[in-house]
Amino acid sequence: MPAASLTRMHSASARRPSYHSAERQHIPENIQEEGYDMSLLHTATPMGTVARYDIIPEDDEIAPPPVIDITSAMGPMTTHDTDFIKSLQEQEANGTLTGGLGQGIHPDARLRDTELLSSPTFLKRNPARSITRPKSTGPPARRDTIQFIGQEEANRRGEVIEVFLATAPTDLSNFEGSNMLWDPDNRRDTITSEKQQSQIFYPQPNWKPWAMRWPYLTVVILLSIALAVTLEVLLRKYKDDPLLQFQKPAEVKAGLYFAVKFAPTLSAVVYGVLWQFIDFEVRRLEAFYQLSKPGGALATESINVDYVTSFNFLRPFRALKLGHYAVALSSIATTLAISLVPTFASASVILTPSREERTRYPNGDKFLYFSSMWTRLLTSTLAVCSFAGIGLLLLLQSRRTGLLSDVQGIAGLASMAVVSHMLMDFKDMDTAKHKDIHQKLKHNRYMLRNSSLAPDRENPATSQERDRYEDIHLSENPHPLMLRLAGFFPFAIALWCFIGFIPAFLFSKADIVTEKAPWFVTAVAVCLKMSWNALDTAVRMMEPYYILSKRHAPSVLLTLDYTAMPFGYLPIRALLNGHTVMFLVGFGSIIAEFLTILVTGLATVDGKEFSLIGNGDSNQDQDRPINSGQETILSFYVSFGIAMFILLYMSVVSSIVFFRRRHPFLPRQPNTISSVLAYIHQSKMLYDFVGTEKFSSAEMVKKLEDGKTYGLGWFQGRDGQIHCGIDQEELTSSYKHGIDYTQRNQPWNTQWDTL
Repeated sequence: MPAASLTRMHSASARRPSYHSAERQHIPENIQEEGYDMSLLHTATPMGTVARYDIIPEDDEIAPPPVIDITSAMGPMTTHDTDFIKSLQEQEANGTLTGGLGQGIHPDARLRDTELLSSPTFLKRNPARSITRPKSTGPPARRDTIQFIGQEEANRRGEVIEVFLATAPTDLSNFEGSNMLWDPDNRRDTITSEKQQSQIFYPQPNWKPWAMRWPYLTVVILLSIALAVTLEVLLRKYKDDPLLQFQKPAEVKAGLYFAVKFAPTLSAVVYGVLWQFIDFEVRRLEAFYQLSKPGGALATESINVDYVTSFNFLRPFRALKLGHYAVALSSIATTLAISLVPTFASASVILTPSREERTRYPNGDKFLYFSSMWTRLLTSTLAVCSFAGIGLLLLLQSRRTGLLSDVQGIAGLASMAVVSHMLMDFKDMDTAKHKDIHQKLKHNRYMLRNSSLAPDRENPATSQERDRYEDIHLSENPHPLMLRLAGFFPFAIALWCFIGFIPAFLFSKADIVTEKAPWFVTAVAVCLKMSWNALDTAVRMMEPYYILSKRHAPSVLLTLDYTAMPFGYLPIRALLNGHTVMFLVGFGSIIAEFLTILVTGLATVDGKEFSLIGNGDSNQDQDRPINSGQETILSFYVSFGIAMFILLYMSVVSSIVFFRRRHPFLPRQPNTISSVLAYIHQSKMLYDFVGTEKFSSAEMVKKLEDGKTYGLGWFQGRDGQIHCGIDQEELTSSYKHGIDYTQRNQPWNTQWDTL
């Protein structure tokens, strides 16, 4: 077929809707030349040339921009406005979102397949030679090529693009017999029979926090390998020779003394902190990755999953059951790094001879050796962590997060949920428990597209998926465990027992415990540190909601997300925000890391040697066996004093947190995406988030700087009914646990036993 006819057919296909509306044209037999303006002849195209047809935009092919009605966010001014708002409330009650909510995702650009194949993306990167495509013996099909290039173009533009796929035209005149006379209907029928198929491509952003990027992961992996290799080399070198030999601790140089006494445990603690950064971000963002997969994810695998407050040792098993292998790897490696690595590191270096012999001969030779068993256990643990890091690196680099920026706080989720009709899935779930939310949403599938959350009604759950996720792993209690008596009381008892145990094994005959098992003290300190981390996580999650429950909170609370802050930066940010409780807990997390280092050094000391030093009798002081260990007088009292201060600080602050936060102030814990969305699904403040799904954190903060205040309680929703959740002030009433404001005139339905 000539090129001209191809070009004209392509242009005609683009103008297909115009032919439907055009009337039947009649070609006159006699053309009157006087009816034409002869002055236009000089603009005619010379003969023998084919003009290129540009794309003709037509009104019936371009969807009009969405119209956002903001009147529903305004108060009534006249009786007509009151009637209008009532009609909007009726629409909301009937399941129709108003005020620009639920407009859906519309394409930002429309292209034909020929334009896509001539785009810079296709010319720069030929999919036939791409290493990311599966290898095949023949050239890729046209549809596969368009699929690949369309996704690449959407990622490059950061926009939703719709690609129209042209199909071969069908000449309907073959069914009518031969007709040699030219009829415009023949051409119109040919064009009409073409089916304009289109395919929509969504951008796949890949924002990742610094702890999930390959440079940081590579450093942690190399550090794991380097520590394991170094330990093996040192063990082989000092297998029969002592690592250090001395008679008096004061004879050892300060740098060497620090390296021998504190460096192993300090390195182990720092190593565990590095893994905590990775694990924290992987757990926090796993749900969004599951939603961004091509087929989306069930609610049980995404918006109903809780990796924030779950128990450390049970988390990997839950992640493996759901197929979240990144969470499983990071949880296993982090648990080993913060528990076993410090314990094995403290036990890998032993002091000889025995404490009894050192006390008998305080000025005799003392030796530091590597324990073969504990060192090999430490090396094996580091090897497991390195393999987990390699697997995690491969997983995280082979997938996209689906996020354009960090999702921080209530505002981050609100901006992602206002585009689709997803909010209607949370109807009548204001005060629902996690079990009720799970039962209603467990078979629903959701997806993350173009920085927006949306339900996927076209792909329901299969029968296998329905049978797989019947149980619920979330607590029904509206308060985290560490803020309840069941969690605080054992932790407080353990703290006070350890406070009493340290002086006991230092200054009494209870030192037999540390003599036989010096690693026991380190293990207890690690358990206390992990329990404190659980308290820290609970306060991080609940603090913004606690402030909102006090009413009239500033808009910065909507973007505040303490769970996304590193523990070193958290106390500074909390102090600047004036949140004293959060500052105290965050500072406690920092000093708790040093507790392991300090008590490890005290485990090999006989404190009775230092108990009477400085009583005024210099001759008696010189005769006391103060050189029987590896501690000097100054180092002993500094280590003992700081360790006792840390334990007392943890006990006092945990008591303050418990007595100030022990009462429930929420219907359920906000530890899942669905639990947060259920709090805001009928909030009028959602009108302010229309069009903000691609805003950064700074842009969102600036957007909300309009002087409004917010609170948590009972309010009149967009449907005119009373709801419980978070909304802009003024609210109808504050929330009191156990009291249903909608039944305030029905005392016989009030659960008085929960007050």
